[in-house]
Amino acid sequence: HQWDKLNFGRDFDMIEIKELTINDISIGILLNFNHHQVITKKWANRNNNWELSDCSDLRKWNEEKRIWISGYLRQQIGRGGSVVAAFDSNILVGFCCLDGRLAGNTADYANMTMLFVDDNWKMCGVGRKLFERICMCAAKMKAEKLFISAIPSLETIAFYFKMGCED
Repeated sequence: HQWDKLNFGRDFDMIEIKELTINDISIGILLNFNHHQVITKKWANRNNNWELSDCSDLRKWNEEKRIWISGYLRQQIGRGGSVVAAFDSNILVGFCCLDGRLAGNTADYANMTMLFVDDNWKMCGVGRKLFERICMCAAKMKAEKLFISAIPSLETIAFYFKMGCED
């Protein structure tokens, strides 16, 4: 990861990835988490064809949303799900969430409901590590597939395809 260090000034080797418990998630765990996403291109399914269209969306969390998400993460763990987080010296730099209930006709899908990386840590490999770890959590649940709930922005979909996902 030498290239990441040179370009972004981040020491990825110092990142700790761990599975959280309900007690690890305080109401204020996300208060200093940087999330600001400008979406200019979004995928949409029209007549069974995926089309990339222009848009102008801004996603930015306010304090109320940050508190809601921390409660949601606790809820997911309480339902038997998993929350995996990335830390740099005890500072949260990314997290990923898996619902505890399998779905699908044969209950073979685990639902990954969130994956976010702090804006200051994007493009440093944190998302990949979180995704890999949450896939291990899904395998422990005996899930055969992962259903991903995500905003269909150009960058988000490109990330998941890079991880090996398919539509």
